[in-house]
Amino acid sequence: MQHFLKRAERSTSTSSSASSASTASSDALPIPFDTALGNNFTTSSCPAFFKNFLSNDAFNECVPLSLLLQTSTSFFSVQRSPVKLAQTLGASCSVNFDSCSTLMASLARQIQSPDNCAADLQNQNPTVMQAYTGFMAYQSLYHAGCLLNSNTGSYCFSDAVTNASSPTDSYVYYLPLGISLPSTTSPSCSSCLRDTMSVFASTATNRSQPLSKVYGTAAAMIDLTCGADFVNASIPTVPSTGAASLISGSGVLGSIALLLSLLTVLS
Repeated sequence: MQHFLKRAERSTSTSSSASSASTASSDALPIPFDTALGNNFTTSSCPAFFKNFLSNDAFNECVPLSLLLQTSTSFFSVQRSPVKLAQTLGASCSVNFDSCSTLMASLARQIQSPDNCAADLQNQNPTVMQAYTGFMAYQSLYHAGCLLNSNTGSYCFSDAVTNASSPTDSYVYYLPLGISLPSTTSPSCSSCLRDTMSVFASTATNRSQPLSKVYGTAAAMIDLTCGADFVNASIPTVPSTGAASLISGSGVLGSIALLLSLLTVLS
């Protein structure tokens, strides 16, 4: 799988869809939570926490795919343009991964504090849940989002969201957010899919990750379509314990939200 794990900064010989990423300017990139947060918070400390991290330059410089997927209307628009999408992914893949990973892990801890958003997490406030799962899923979606198709040089994610003949290919990228694959999923069984699921398999054993609750079922579903052992489906289903319990029950609702989001992108 290593030949797929090229980063944008190492891909000068790839097609323009990936190499053009270096031309992106930070002020042109999509950002998470780019619409009004609203007033549906239990405490005033929670929206204050959002305001603080969203205005943090270090956070915005990470261009986190894990948060853009569910919370950025501008990212939905970007997906309609292969060039802009490649630029966004290139920016996301060119960051200091260690620094961004450390920051996201810190935010995942902070959001659970009673001084920040603990009450809203307990109430499963959708906005707060999206932030929490986005922080938690940063590493998985960084690695998956930076995979390149060795045949075309384009990003696997870009191939998935622009594949008109198999529009459900992009669904797998929502797995790290704890969102189950819809039953209508019919993947194209590409090498990109196999390698993306391989990235996810290494994370699915971590019970604190939202991915751990949905990976096994998704892998089994993919194997039914693509053939036995196309992906590793042996990761055990994880009970709702510890931090993973925060996303309990979100799988079905997440699948519905996923379908609605993708309809927005394609419309």
